[in-house]
Amino acid sequence: MLLRFVQSIAESRDFCCFWEIDRHYRPAPVDYTSDSDFWYTLPANFDLLDACYRMYLLTGDSDYIQSDDFTHFYDLSMTKYIQRWDSNGDGIPEAMPDGGRRGIPSYEESEGADAVQMLDLLSAQQRAFRSYAEMKKLAGDIETASKYLAYADAITAEIDREWWDASKNDFFFVKCADGSRTHITKRPSEYVLYFGAVSDKNKRAVLLDALDKRGRDGMYVEVLSHMSEIFYNYGDNERGLYWLKQIINPSLYRREYPEVSFAAAGDYIFGLMGVSYDLGSKSISANPHLPESIEYAAVRNLPVYGSEADIIFEKGKTEIIIH
Repeated sequence: MLLRFVQSIAESRDFCCFWEIDRHYRPAPVDYTSDSDFWYTLPANFDLLDACYRMYLLTGDSDYIQSDDFTHFYDLSMTKYIQRWDSNGDGIPEAMPDGGRRGIPSYEESEGADAVQMLDLLSAQQRAFRSYAEMKKLAGDIETASKYLAYADAITAEIDREWWDASKNDFFFVKCADGSRTHITKRPSEYVLYFGAVSDKNKRAVLLDALDKRGRDGMYVEVLSHMSEIFYNYGDNERGLYWLKQIINPSLYRREYPEVSFAAAGDYIFGLMGVSYDLGSKSISANPHLPESIEYAAVRNLPVYGSEADIIFEKGKTEIIIH
């Protein structure tokens, strides 16, 4: 699936990919009319690049960092894609004035009609820069890796300096054409947290509390799917477990959405069971984050760099069996 998406990048679409692909590898007509009229949100290239790098770390499949299809997409996304959409030369893409549904500057599609940039775009871009830098390190291109790490740090610093609204203890989310920044109705703190774009630990704590409260007040399932992952990633095991239970609840509205089941599987393995992959040694470790009331838990037949593993937790002890 990732291969088909990266193969779809094209200059005729201003270096965007297809937004949705059907089972015949064609752009889904519901969101695509032509290369000049299709649905696309600008964080997508950056999000896709980061996903590919994370899949490399989990699988060890060198195609992710060496094959022409993938490296072509990475290099275009880090150069031509940004240049084509960066109208003011600040190094960050902006929505085109006449772009319509093509080049929406955010995953938040229902608000910020007058926005040129939105916070999740910057958050995704700095994450992609970091992943691209790591891939360049693996290729031995230390100079390029250092350059993109510096770009990532600069965006993170801008988010912290220019986007934080101390009066509301929250980030602005929208940057308008006149340079002003505003909030939107929702508090979409999941984006800066998910992409690791908040450098200040006190701000992270405030945002995690706000995210937890917003989720309990009601949240659409696409975002709800990532709640457990976010809390586990920041070491909040109690709320990680709480939100895992919410997305596996049989009464959850739109539980059939595909992201729900995939997210739950990931949260079981990486959150609840605390599994970590080490590509260097081609091994895994496990540090379960189970409540004290749980005496037994297991994950079986987990792929591990060409082998499979069972992770068994029983009465306070964890065993990993490779087979």
